[in-house]
Amino acid sequence: MIKNSFLSKPVYFVIIIVTLISYQTITDRSIFPNVPKRIELQNSILSGQIEAPYQYRVMEPVLGYSVQYALSFFVKNPLKIHTLSYQIIIFLVFFGIYSLFYSYLRIFFDDVACMVGILILAVLIPLGITSIWEDGDYYTLLFFLIGMICIFRSKDQFLPLIIFIGVYNRNQIVYLLVFYGIYLYEQKELFTKRSIMIFILSIIAFAVGTYSLRLYFGFKESPYKISHEIRTNLDYWFQILTVWSEQVIIFIILSIAAYKRSPLFFRLSFISLIAYVILFFFNSILSQLAKFLPAYLVMIPMSLEILTNQKMKDYNKTANR
Repeated sequence: MIKNSFLSKPVYFVIIIVTLISYQTITDRSIFPNVPKRIELQNSILSGQIEAPYQYRVMEPVLGYSVQYALSFFVKNPLKIHTLSYQIIIFLVFFGIYSLFYSYLRIFFDDVACMVGILILAVLIPLGITSIWEDGDYYTLLFFLIGMICIFRSKDQFLPLIIFIGVYNRNQIVYLLVFYGIYLYEQKELFTKRSIMIFILSIIAFAVGTYSLRLYFGFKESPYKISHEIRTNLDYWFQILTVWSEQVIIFIILSIAAYKRSPLFFRLSFISLIAYVILFFFNSILSQLAKFLPAYLVMIPMSLEILTNQKMKDYNKTANR
């Protein structure tokens, strides 16, 4: 009977442990010290009183407010309500991330390699904390994981829905279509009627989500123009170089080392990260590495080939086709 239980595999203990560690880290470093500022920021977004792009990142405050409303019947202190609501949400988000990351890695590796990958991700997540309102970057990683699993498990018909929902969190979700296009190219299905239709519906979903937010809150101009982001990145180049040396360079090196033995999807996706970094440079601050987390869905599997001396399984055989 124990063989069929949730706790029968050591990996599930790992998932629970890293979920608790990540949840507690974000709680202690991001939520607890900044509750009044977070409440002000949440209210500013929901009331339409904040500048772009924060105005259009409504998922986090909407979820927070919804849980707060439910908790208000039991807890009266607004500071405690805010803290508890986001603790509940972030715990569920991290549990979802690590559970789905295991399912994602399991497509390519055995349980031992999956546990190594989960532990690597658990180390990287707290290192990317740079602000009081960073939860949405973890939602982004969750959506990317859902999308990648749908792609590899032949459930890509759900991609338009994932992108539509994800755009209410971050526009970044649209990059999922790059990975999808690479996968279709590898599978020689890029120009099938089904694939083209999913691409079209995904773009429509992105456009509808994006413009519905602007129609509701108004078309606000962001004060953080491209010139501002470039100047900031150049001004803080040493800090950025230090952060990337600590958290990214090793995975680039490992991915390059694994490049020839990796499947075509990962080779091309790794190359596509150049475009991801360029967009990152022009649209954000490079030291905010929580925004870079989706890139690890490519680099960690490639790195595991070197770290565990395992070659990825033939996922074409494991896909439900």
